[in-house]
Amino acid sequence: MFADERWRAFCAFCGGLPDTRDHVPPKVFLDQPYPENLPVVGACRRCNGGASLDEEYVACVLEVTVCGTTDPAALTRSKIEQILRRKPPLASRLASCLGEAGYSLASEDNARLSAVIAKIARGLWAYETSETANARDLTVGYAPIESLSDDKLRAFQELTPHVLLPEVGSRMASRVLIGENGPYPPSWLEVQQGRFSFAIDVAAQRVKMVIRDYLAAEVAMGSI
Repeated sequence: MFADERWRAFCAFCGGLPDTRDHVPPKVFLDQPYPENLPVVGACRRCNGGASLDEEYVACVLEVTVCGTTDPAALTRSKIEQILRRKPPLASRLASCLGEAGYSLASEDNARLSAVIAKIARGLWAYETSETANARDLTVGYAPIESLSDDKLRAFQELTPHVLLPEVGSRMASRVLIGENGPYPPSWLEVQQGRFSFAIDVAAQRVKMVIRDYLAAEVAMGSI
């Protein structure tokens, strides 16, 4: 695709020169074997590697929250089990925040979670629309799916029908014109069952995602 060459020419996260390629979502949120269609965008080394620890931390938080334990042997995802066995201090920290009522997020945890969600949103936006999102002022919101009322869950899942055709050559344009996963209105895309799905609401300028079948996240792309 013509547009693919363009988004490889800039870092999807900061707009700089890409030294590497980055997967969106990061592989730490997925299980092997990885999907063949896993989105990949251009990224500079600073953006690609700078968020790795935060991404790992968030993936671990979600897993222990869903499973209700930090015992590696009781976790569902082998990747997270291996991380916690390899990093006892991390497992201890997660255990201190996990109680009968669930996982208690500190302000630092919220900041790390928001940063990871925002980074994924920038990558998905670039991948699907062929437009850089590095200069956009993002607003991040998230909540456990189980905490949403029926009306809020319905509003989160619904997408705005296309009013204007997305940029020619972008994946979004192809989905509308060819009818892939749609074509009208736009639809959700599943990267890996039970692990990650997302939707690009171009008309509403939003990126929506469901992580680990537990966390609903919505990012308003804001103005440039």
